[in-house]
Amino acid sequence: MSIFRSLKGALGGEGAHQADEVEREHMESVKKALAYGDVETRWNAIRAAGELGDAFIEPLVNALDDEHWIIRRGAGETLARIGLPAVPPLIEVLGTEDESVRQEAMRACVLIGGPAVESLTRALSRDNPAIRRGAAEILGEMQAQSASAPLIEALKDSDPGVRREAAAALKMLGAEEAISPLISLLGDESGYVRIAAAEALCSMGGKSIAPLVAALAHPQPEIRQRSALALASIGTLAVEPLISALGHDDPLVRQGAAGVLGRIRDPRAIPGLIGVLGDRERNVRQEAVRALALLGNPAITPLVAAFREGDVVVRNCTMEALWIIGELATRPLLELLSDQNAEVRRRTALLLGEIGDPAAVDGLTRLLADPVPSVRREGFEALEKVRKKQGEGPRAIPQPPRQPDQEPEKPAKGKKSGTW
Repeated sequence: MSIFRSLKGALGGEGAHQADEVEREHMESVKKALAYGDVETRWNAIRAAGELGDAFIEPLVNALDDEHWIIRRGAGETLARIGLPAVPPLIEVLGTEDESVRQEAMRACVLIGGPAVESLTRALSRDNPAIRRGAAEILGEMQAQSASAPLIEALKDSDPGVRREAAAALKMLGAEEAISPLISLLGDESGYVRIAAAEALCSMGGKSIAPLVAALAHPQPEIRQRSALALASIGTLAVEPLISALGHDDPLVRQGAAGVLGRIRDPRAIPGLIGVLGDRERNVRQEAVRALALLGNPAITPLVAAFREGDVVVRNCTMEALWIIGELATRPLLELLSDQNAEVRRRTALLLGEIGDPAAVDGLTRLLADPVPSVRREGFEALEKVRKKQGEGPRAIPQPPRQPDQEPEKPAKGKKSGTW
């Protein structure tokens, strides 16, 4: 209650009438000060206006456009103290082009809080997209849970800015029911909208993992790719669900899961990835190979074991992964040059030749005395390969290696043996 209302109640009769006159004069002086005073005068007028109530909403809204930041801030805070009656004009201000004015209006609405939610929710349907954008942003700042359904509907808005702000607001709300609509938004034509949707999904962590894994088989390739990126951003929390997804019936899910595990680079994924090196789908195998190569050193020992013991398909895949890893794999592979199985020795020589690490020369040289001709031949070719690469300087971008079960090409006439 203002001081004038208290005074009128105490005086009554003629005294109350005189108080009315004093109040009107005071209000007029405050309005003039707001409109024409210097900075200090306007600041004092704003403070006085908070005591005078609803009649000063319009002058205070006009003060949001003041050239001085302190006046704009003071006007916004005073409007926030007035509360609900100030909400409709503040919502209208959201449609202005001046960003500093919009920001003060939004801040005032946030300070008003709960009483403003219903009006802001209705504003999501206004014709002006700037008002819709501002309303969505404010509702997010307020974390207004009651607005989740209207904000989900706003994800379909014709204006990309509204869709972006709605996605950002739903991130603040953490609304689980928004996950599927947000995944659909990963295919939006606007990059800003896609980023906002991905950030919202990542912020929901565990709640969004299962839907994102399912989206690895989405009909739209771009949604598959962006779902994978979101899962990679979630990181270690997604590792166990992704390992489980390596056994999914849909090959797109298996392929996507392998790719994401490679990006996350958590060693827990190594057994599962080696397990799909024999997958019936080539794309799944290739993603597993790349993932294991990205895991690097922790994957070498399991890969060497699979290289030694696996079937033809698994051997070929492990060979490629170890070849991509490169010289880090040389020492464990050298141990296989003494394996009792001649085929293991032959394949190991071939792979060491492809890696081209000079540290393999001594071991390959000893292989020239192997009792099995095919092993000696592969050892010789591997030595030629290593020596050739030593003379080439920086390693060029390699072509995929010959598979261990593939016979070497016969050298053409006039060419040195050992090239293929």
